[in-house]
Amino acid sequence: MKAFRFSLQRVFNYRETVEEALLAELAQIRSAYDREMDRLNEIVNTRQVFRDAMRSELACGDPEYIRRAYHFLEDLSVQVQTQENAVKKLEQKKQTKTAEVVEASKDRKVLEKLRDTKAQEHTRQALREEQVFLDDLAGIGHQRKRQAS
Repeated sequence: MKAFRFSLQRVFNYRETVEEALLAELAQIRSAYDREMDRLNEIVNTRQVFRDAMRSELACGDPEYIRRAYHFLEDLSVQVQTQENAVKKLEQKKQTKTAEVVEASKDRKVLEKLRDTKAQEHTRQALREEQVFLDDLAGIGHQRKRQAS
């Protein structure tokens, strides 16, 4: 029996490679997203802790302290806004890359199904040919017995 050879194997391998590359890119984006989210949470927590501390310190009434604290809170709020923007951009990038991975996976699966179907057809054809050969062989043997009798 002749070995099965999928004619689109190179295309299948290419699509598999593309999918793996996209998955690696998605992993990097997810890692960056997680880092940025951690940074955002850190800034938000710092701002909240400082706000709570500032409330207790406001009782002293030092205008210079209040002004510095206000500016520090303002800076933290700007950092939070900037970080939120960075996180939103990474979220969009992550969604886009996920869609690309899904599409690449679909492309690969289509070829994988085609390859499996072609392999099954090849096996069925080989079995048919083998059966025809065995039938012919049995027929020849039967004719020899007939002629010998």
